[in-house]
Amino acid sequence: AMAAPEAPSPPPAVPAAAADAPARLSLEAVALRRPGAARAILADVSLAVGPGETVALVGPSGVGKSTLLAAAAGLLAPDAGRVLWRGRPVGAIPEAELRAEIAFLPQRTALVAGTILENLALARDGLSEAEAWAALDAAALRDAIEARGGLLSRLGEGGAGLSGGEARRLALARTLLRRPALLLLDEPTEGLDPPTARRVLQGLRAELPQAAILLASHRAAERDAADRLHPLG
Repeated sequence: AMAAPEAPSPPPAVPAAAADAPARLSLEAVALRRPGAARAILADVSLAVGPGETVALVGPSGVGKSTLLAAAAGLLAPDAGRVLWRGRPVGAIPEAELRAEIAFLPQRTALVAGTILENLALARDGLSEAEAWAALDAAALRDAIEARGGLLSRLGEGGAGLSGGEARRLALARTLLRRPALLLLDEPTEGLDPPTARRVLQGLRAELPQAAILLASHRAAERDAADRLHPLG
């Protein structure tokens, strides 16, 4: 009798999350326009950020640093070239997966009316007070929050009651609590004095030792915290 033909082997499974692929952001010959703009402001930008690396985008104001971060976050499709996260185009990654892996802190950050703890708990359910304080420590905010009355002290609409620098650090602390594998930061130490800026950047890296970090920078503390600078413009 003839042997039964072997069943064809199933195609290799493609991991949905590609979570075993290295947590690397790669930009390959990217060109970008600002929304509504006629001409590209960035052309032929190529860079890579791997796990545990910090890369600072540097260049004059208006050169497109924020636009490039938005493209890395999957919020803006490049006009040319590719933006890859773990080897896949960010535009092809499901939204929930993208948000679980990538955190983008733009220059204007949204805080809500409510307690400090409620603002931090937007990062994830079941947040403990110990975790909240650890994030505030990393963002060099513990003293300011203790002086206000602690985690249950209340903020007004849009985070009213904090200085600009404190609001920025609270948003940063919330971003840390998401434990992203890729952190995109737009001028994260704006409004902070240099010693505080350095503490925040060190705290950030200590909390997320394996994250890939890409930041738009115009300050010495931010450049000093980077492993590499990538000039634009």
